[in-house]
Amino acid sequence: MSENPGASFPPQNAPHQQWPQQQWPQQQQGWPQQGWPQQPPKKKGLSTKVKVLLLVAALVVVGGGIGLVVVMKSVAGPEKQAGKLTEGDCVVLTGSGKGADAVKTPCDSPQAPYAVSLTGVDKGDWDCKEGFYKYAVPTPMRGEGVALCLAINAKVGLCFDDIGSKTPPPLKDCGSARLRISEVFPQMSVVNSPCKEGTAEVISYASYGTSNFKSATICFVKP
Repeated sequence: MSENPGASFPPQNAPHQQWPQQQWPQQQQGWPQQGWPQQPPKKKGLSTKVKVLLLVAALVVVGGGIGLVVVMKSVAGPEKQAGKLTEGDCVVLTGSGKGADAVKTPCDSPQAPYAVSLTGVDKGDWDCKEGFYKYAVPTPMRGEGVALCLAINAKVGLCFDDIGSKTPPPLKDCGSARLRISEVFPQMSVVNSPCKEGTAEVISYASYGTSNFKSATICFVKP
């Protein structure tokens, strides 16, 4: 046997000793138990299906608006050409009633009987100066109509009947007309007419300053 007995072992018949259960410091001090860090909740966005439905709805609304505009324009009818006229333009009158219009035509055309002296808005209470013809072009569903003051196109060879009316006299065939333009002078003349002897009628127009409509004296003879 060894002389150094060393540490003695517990007797074989001694009861089994239980070791005290070890506690973690955080549990002993009442700290909360640490776990995995929790991520913040994700914000719920619109699903792809909802986004598609919203896009379709927006397209329907936009398409409906465009369709409404197209329908309104269709109801209003084609835009009248009279709205684009300016002073000095020569025109042919077309249609009647709500379909009446004034179409720009080259002044040297044998089918252009009138020249525009003034343009305005047809408010129902307007008139033209003496010697000019009053003509209104209605624009249904597009607001107020177009008001025109017309003069006879100063072009030799055009024929008419009653040039003294307040409305534009229709262009007539010279074989059956009462008057034909024989001479044209580029100035207004009231007292001393430049027209030749034997002239049946004379019309003299004055321009309105800055207007492109030109002054003229028109001589008429019987065809």
